[in-house]
Amino acid sequence: MRQMQSQRLTASPTTLMNDLSLGMIQLDLTELLGTAAKGSLLTNVVHTLQHFRNTTSRTLGGCAMRAVMHEHVPHSAWQQPFIMHMILALSNAHLRRLANRTESSANHALLEAVHWQRGLQNYRTAVSLADPTASQEYGDALVTGSLLSLYYSTTLDGEMAPDAFIVDYEAAVETMLAPLALSHGLRALRMTLGTFTPSSIFASVWALAAPKGSMPIREPKTPDSLFILEMICNLNIGDDMVQEMVRSIADRLAPIMFSSGTANYRDDILRFGGKAWPHLCQLLAGRSPQAMMLLFCWFKVLGGTRQWWASTRAKLQAEAIKVYLCSLPPPIEDLSAWSFCLVTVFAFESTDLMSTADASNRLTDSR
Repeated sequence: MRQMQSQRLTASPTTLMNDLSLGMIQLDLTELLGTAAKGSLLTNVVHTLQHFRNTTSRTLGGCAMRAVMHEHVPHSAWQQPFIMHMILALSNAHLRRLANRTESSANHALLEAVHWQRGLQNYRTAVSLADPTASQEYGDALVTGSLLSLYYSTTLDGEMAPDAFIVDYEAAVETMLAPLALSHGLRALRMTLGTFTPSSIFASVWALAAPKGSMPIREPKTPDSLFILEMICNLNIGDDMVQEMVRSIADRLAPIMFSSGTANYRDDILRFGGKAWPHLCQLLAGRSPQAMMLLFCWFKVLGGTRQWWASTRAKLQAEAIKVYLCSLPPPIEDLSAWSFCLVTVFAFESTDLMSTADASNRLTDSR
């Protein structure tokens, strides 16, 4: 197998497609990707690679993440075959969306599947060879693979039916939590490899992480994000451990619901999934309606980003959660609170959230 950590296949170009002739690029791609870049496939690979560098990379995450995806990741792809396959899969997924179910859309879907399968196989091999002594460059490559996996898994909206949780709760939960599990795995990978160092290409991204917030108790006349989260926490469904986990998830969600429009907004949204995943798994295994309500709010925020890789999946899952919650029998001992909470949660729209500055002022005032 190719030596993934050290061998460089081309000289470092100042940009991905400039300073190298097309013939040289094609030869290098053939060597890097093997049969996936031969014959008629080679022309598609070059076009798809250009599309990632010029377009797709500029749609992934907040400002800092987009800069890394645009400037660093395409260069890393020439060193690591799994990154090359993954960005080709993600770029084909983007082109498929843009083609909007035309004949070329089917072609992009096929190439997307081929590159993703090969990229994932190579990535698993690369992870199996990793250890804490790996170089920063290699660690960044593995983190890149994890991030690309996260973005790609979020694009797989499928066709989640509105009654998915009613028909097969466990299967629907597994599908819903898949990107969150990847986000949690990314956190574990960073901890193992120590990719918090200033030399990491992701240093600017990690530095922008939003702090975990604490929610003041508020009862405004009109529902806002703080009020909604407090209502969910105050339902008191389950024992003290359940309530503690619900509160912890709500505390992590609060800053995200305030930060729409900030530079690192989209990166914070994805980080939430990784941080909340362990508690969400436990709560959803116990069929916690409060966990479902919190996820409904998160999906509304994620859908509100209007990003091609996130919005469709988020909207479908929010709708399925709504249908599921409406099907549950209300707790007899707290019927009015349950009904009012559902109505308020379902009225939540991320586009109605207050500005970041206003939110900060109100948080300060309420304390």
